[in-house]
Amino acid sequence: MKNQEVELASLSLQEKAEQLSLISKYKSEFLANMSHELRTPLNSLLILSKILSENKDSNLNPEQVKFATTVYSAGCDLLALINEILDLSKVEAGKMPIDLKKVEVAEVQSNAEQTFRPVAKHKGISFTIETDENVPQSFYTDSVRLHQILKNLLSNAFKFTEKGSVTLHLKSASHEKKFGIETLDQSKCVLAFSVQDTGIGIPLDKQRLVFEAFQQADGTTSRKYGGTGLGLTISREIARLLGGVIDVVSMPGEGSTFTLYLPEKYSGVGA
Repeated sequence: MKNQEVELASLSLQEKAEQLSLISKYKSEFLANMSHELRTPLNSLLILSKILSENKDSNLNPEQVKFATTVYSAGCDLLALINEILDLSKVEAGKMPIDLKKVEVAEVQSNAEQTFRPVAKHKGISFTIETDENVPQSFYTDSVRLHQILKNLLSNAFKFTEKGSVTLHLKSASHEKKFGIETLDQSKCVLAFSVQDTGIGIPLDKQRLVFEAFQQADGTTSRKYGGTGLGLTISREIARLLGGVIDVVSMPGEGSTFTLYLPEKYSGVGA
């Protein structure tokens, strides 16, 4: 009788687990579909508000132009949020495609330079890209997803750094370092992309929280600096799809270092 009770309990737990999995799948699919449907009318709103803000016919007064510019800016923020929700939904639903191919280190450097040099100049912050000599000239991963992760990490670094510097450092991880992830522990070479800043930093007890969806290290952070709290969540999940992981080392008031670890050659098995 006890064996039967244990078996029934096990079956019940398995059934509930399957139901939760199905609910999660439906939720992710709904969010993905809804995000896609929302973008169509929003794009029309952005186009029209942009035309109004340019005021080419000079038939709007300065205050009306300001209103149109505000609508356009708010629409862009909303579109960014929708895109992030769509990415997160794709990951959760297992529908985010991964295109593995050869990526040149020089391409990574050039992309970061072109995207963030103007940001650094505008904020008056030093921006440095460093690459160790022992880093392979090329590796295999998804170029688009890698740039998406680095863009999120660098955007955060500049956002939370008022003065000082931001550094992107490409290096090979120590062979002695153990990650507890098969794709990294069995890789002959593990690439490390470190983004270091001299910003506000993150308290130790909040460092895991920042990787959770819609979370910030401080409740006032989103109000002061903006953002949805989805960037790091998406980056962590994409890193997992690429066989890698992201970790953080930070001290309040001294800055943060987020490091993305990726295998030099990833076949996509288990992604």
